[in-house]
Amino acid sequence: MKNFDAAGIAVYALSYDEADALRDFRDVHGITYTLLSDPNSDVIRSFGILNALIDPTDHPWYGIPYPGAYVVNPEGTITHKFFDNNLAVRAGREQLLRAAQGQPTLESKASETAPHAIQVSVTLDGDTLAPTVQKDLVVSFRVPSGRHVYAEPAPRGSVAVDVALDENTRLVQRPLVRPTSAPHTLAGTSESFQVYDGVFELRLPLTVNGAVGGGGRSDVSVSGEVRWQS
Repeated sequence: MKNFDAAGIAVYALSYDEADALRDFRDVHGITYTLLSDPNSDVIRSFGILNALIDPTDHPWYGIPYPGAYVVNPEGTITHKFFDNNLAVRAGREQLLRAAQGQPTLESKASETAPHAIQVSVTLDGDTLAPTVQKDLVVSFRVPSGRHVYAEPAPRGSVAVDVALDENTRLVQRPLVRPTSAPHTLAGTSESFQVYDGVFELRLPLTVNGAVGGGGRSDVSVSGEVRWQS
């Protein structure tokens, strides 16, 4: 919580549990952020996130929301939503913090190289990768002035920017998040295609597959390729 507190960001958790139950839960687990009780699921219903997979006639869990998170600005407008088709997956604190701070990019950690060369670095947005908690694998590009790399769809015979991980049953990945590309037109032929230039990043959301054991190992190997053509 210290990073959220330092940034002046308030964190709230909403539950269908009674206030007394939340108070006991808070005390047992040492929770320091605010827990909100919604015992009749009125707020949950108003947001349209009531879990409809649970039998309403006879189930103690009826009334819970689909798990997720909203980022709300000071004016009360929702700026980001984090929900996943896998109900066990949660957004990592790094994803939430960056969204709340309006910081879509990471500072480039590319090594020093020739000024005309394209610099690429790969970083995990967070210290660890754990089951059910989603983190971003961030691929940062720095393209020198006057150059570009191809975006989707690339011209025929060319390679668009992409990230392809090697097969690993312990990893669950979501679709690659790409920035908005820009059109580029060749003066001689008037051929137009999409490109990226300057500083940009790709984000690949990852989490550890909790259903697959690690054979006693706590580490997870992430390997693959970053593809591009200039």
